[in-house]
Amino acid sequence: MTHRPLVRLAVSLFAAGLGAAPLAATAGAAATAFPTSDFLTGSWNGVRDRWQQQGFSFNLNYTTESFGNVSGGEVRGGTYADNIALDFNFDLQRLLGIPNTTLLVKGSKRDGDSVSSRFIAPAFGGNTFTVQELYGGQNVKLANVQFTTKLLNDRLDLAYGRLVANDDFLRSDLYCQFVNNSFCGSPKPVFLQNPFTFTAYPLATWGARVRYDTPARVWTIQAAIYDGDPEFKQGNPASPSHNPHGVSWGMGNNGATLAGEVHYHVNRDSLQALPGVYKIGGFYLTGRFQNLHPSGANDATVRGDGMIWLLADQMLYRKSPGSPQGLSAFGALVFSLTDRVNPMSGYYNVGLVYLGLFNARPLDRTGLGLTTGWYGHSYNQGLRAAGQPTRAYEAAIELNHQFVLGHGINFQPDLQYIVRPAGTGTIPDAFAVGAKLSVTF
Repeated sequence: MTHRPLVRLAVSLFAAGLGAAPLAATAGAAATAFPTSDFLTGSWNGVRDRWQQQGFSFNLNYTTESFGNVSGGEVRGGTYADNIALDFNFDLQRLLGIPNTTLLVKGSKRDGDSVSSRFIAPAFGGNTFTVQELYGGQNVKLANVQFTTKLLNDRLDLAYGRLVANDDFLRSDLYCQFVNNSFCGSPKPVFLQNPFTFTAYPLATWGARVRYDTPARVWTIQAAIYDGDPEFKQGNPASPSHNPHGVSWGMGNNGATLAGEVHYHVNRDSLQALPGVYKIGGFYLTGRFQNLHPSGANDATVRGDGMIWLLADQMLYRKSPGSPQGLSAFGALVFSLTDRVNPMSGYYNVGLVYLGLFNARPLDRTGLGLTTGWYGHSYNQGLRAAGQPTRAYEAAIELNHQFVLGHGINFQPDLQYIVRPAGTGTIPDAFAVGAKLSVTF
């Protein structure tokens, strides 16, 4: 296993986590937005609070995911992947007098390798539901440069600039309890078109998004338009990225991404009843994408791509009135409208997340999730024509527990079982064991 210092640190934190409750904030912590319970370096003796009052704040986080394929798959072995995230927040009303407006700037540096591509299914470039969600875009990248304006008592939310589609659509606060990339940040099928268009962190593109809460806060409606060529591939599936660091800010040449969602909230502000939210949404991409089953050389790409989805989050049990502790469930269904573009035509996930399962550790989270995706008819026709094995489905099961250790440190042991890696049935089911370590400074 590589990256041994981090592994040793993770083991020591795990041992500490088994016997210690989360560190409580000190008596003076209530007066700060940066308590030592949540930030390794605290408030810097109040300096960070003063900056925030003046309109500026930042967040620095280091996260690593170390995993080994211990059974099944093609090869035994392990890797790590990590991400350094540096976010800057500017309150433009306090700094420049621009009312109700903020600016968010995000940067990312990723390193490491994928246990999925190196060990679980290297013959196929990795299994589809990759084990480590931090793997992807392993370099330095500028992500969001996002302005947000809120009006009508924050019920109207406008975002514009360099946006990430996955920040707003097809997401749940429960998904990133999990490490497998099919959960965090969103169900995987929407990201499989070639060229990649529906953006996810740390890839951003020009866009504008509007979100509106009805006065009763029962319904939320949101819609967005994004530049459909974030990597300047101009609809060429074989092209490398011409924007590897996210600093090329021209407009692309592969149409637009159109996305929309409607949310229905139950018991949204209740302290007694169990809250939930149910969503229906979809996207349509107007550009050109790889034709998964071309009939000739002039049919290598096809225009247009669409998917729709249904999402549900529902709290099932609350420990006490007003408490966030308890059991919540989530589920998702995703369907392709254009099999000639999307390799995966159908998908679902379901899962449970329990906050405070053990009374002595009220901030810990425990998660169990299952995800399955089916490959489409056109995709398999193309594989068959190319003399490659066809694919039926791939599934993943994940079980984890996140120890909240205080001082901004979380440590999460994680088990994943990958069923039919790459979907062919020729690779034995894989069992991956690892851990996620996160430190917020």
